[in-house]
Amino acid sequence: MLADLSPAERDSLRAAMRERPADFVGQEVVRLSTTPAWRDGAPRPSPFVLRVYVAATPTGWRVMPGGFCRISDQPDARAISMGEGAQAADVWVLSDQPVERVSLLASRDDVKVRRIIGHLPSRAADNLFWLGRYLERAEATLRLVRSLCTSLMDADSAIHGAGETLAKLQGLLVDWGAVDEAALGGRVADFAAAALHDDQAYGSVVRLVRAARRTASGMRERLSEDFWKQLLNLEAGLRDRRQFPLTEAEGLARAESALQGLATLSGLAQENMNRVAGWRFLDMGRRIERGVNTCRTMRQLAGDDATLDDLDLLLDLADSQITYRSRYLEGVALTPVRDLVMLDPFNPRSVAFQVAALKTHLDALPSLLNDGMPEAPWRLLTQLAGQVETEVAADLDSDKAAAFEQMLMGLSNAIADRYFLQGSNATPTKKLGGLA
Repeated sequence: MLADLSPAERDSLRAAMRERPADFVGQEVVRLSTTPAWRDGAPRPSPFVLRVYVAATPTGWRVMPGGFCRISDQPDARAISMGEGAQAADVWVLSDQPVERVSLLASRDDVKVRRIIGHLPSRAADNLFWLGRYLERAEATLRLVRSLCTSLMDADSAIHGAGETLAKLQGLLVDWGAVDEAALGGRVADFAAAALHDDQAYGSVVRLVRAARRTASGMRERLSEDFWKQLLNLEAGLRDRRQFPLTEAEGLARAESALQGLATLSGLAQENMNRVAGWRFLDMGRRIERGVNTCRTMRQLAGDDATLDDLDLLLDLADSQITYRSRYLEGVALTPVRDLVMLDPFNPRSVAFQVAALKTHLDALPSLLNDGMPEAPWRLLTQLAGQVETEVAADLDSDKAAAFEQMLMGLSNAIADRYFLQGSNATPTKKLGGLA
């Protein structure tokens, strides 16, 4: 190409053209079209030249159906015309008329309307159930951290800053595995930071959110893109903000930000997931975990020796302050608090509310055996519901709360044994139609 010549070579070419102009011809370098060609294990666009053949017939010249194609792995058109690194292939034309367009997509008349996507695999049900439990456990831990951070701040909510209530609050975080017991006695802000960001503590918020993300990654197709992005953002925020030490105000801000992220996830699940079995397993996991956590906090903070600060903290953790204040103008008292957080079926944070929701979910799931006998999850839940619905708040003590907690844990195991395939003795779910 003329553009590739040096100034001296151009001058020499011009002189030769002046002496013998008939020996030279000019040709424009064309911009070639491309065709897919297999290169390095993948289809890639490659420039090509198609040579056709014309035959003389009694009725005139006729272009033959087909031709000869040269393909180069270089974008330069000269590489094809001069044969440098070019490949050749025959081209066949199979029809001289427009061909019918064929699509692998079904026509609109062939698509059968359906509202359930099929069977819900046992592994997906298991993952959804534990996704709900991990998210609810993370929320409960964050509520503890938030109360801990406000405990020593100069604010109206800072009423748990000293004495036994603070010790119980820290003890709950230790019991839940969010903080190592060796951290007791140090700065409250450091204790809260560890509960948020400690990678070594199995119950810390960052570990729980990471577990939720791992569980969700195995069933991405069942979760919306917004849900997945929000979960990743929540984990990244907890993972990337580990600088120490923290003040109580900084710890409080981080806990509230994470709580808002979890509230977003809960809203996305409630508003965007179809009300079929996948959503039911997710919500059952949350309900069981919430019930267990409420029983644990009640046993710690609403025993017979509970102080006013203990009861006020329990109302905070159960998000029931507004409801209690609107019902009882006399102030905080033990029996009404126990009733509100444990036995009130109208309080979405109470154990009774969780039990009622679980009954609705289990009743909607199909039975695996058509023998007329109640299965283990339903038997346990019916027994628990009977005790919760008939219990009197004045008689409710820590031992009964512990019994409720154990029954909820037993229910979780019964659901796993019945619906999630585990081990060689697993029962195949042949009749789980419509569990998507």
